[in-house]
Amino acid sequence: MKFSILVIAATVLAGCAAPSNSARSQGPLKVLSSSKQAAAVAQCIQVTWQSEAMFGTSSDVFMDKLSEGGFTVFTTETRYFADVRPKGTNTAVEFYAAQGDSQTGLRSAAIATCL
Repeated sequence: MKFSILVIAATVLAGCAAPSNSARSQGPLKVLSSSKQAAAVAQCIQVTWQSEAMFGTSSDVFMDKLSEGGFTVFTTETRYFADVRPKGTNTAVEFYAAQGDSQTGLRSAAIATCL
């Protein structure tokens, strides 16, 4: 019984894990820039990606600090994520997603509203 609970808990938490470097290996789908601070851009992306009106009920979005500075904003199972990093006086946003996915364009447009 304890093992079953452990397996279920691990499965649930796996959906909340931040993206790994292997997820970044093919490079971002889009690179954008903003004159706003990285924290403000990351928070805006998180809030807009949580919009049930745009993305339906599968709109759980999380934010993690990057070890080298900045933030990663990501969805459940890291299907979509954005690395938001300070770059000089600006902020760079690298958006990762599968091309042709039904929500890729919407999530990209949501990022653009935060720049």
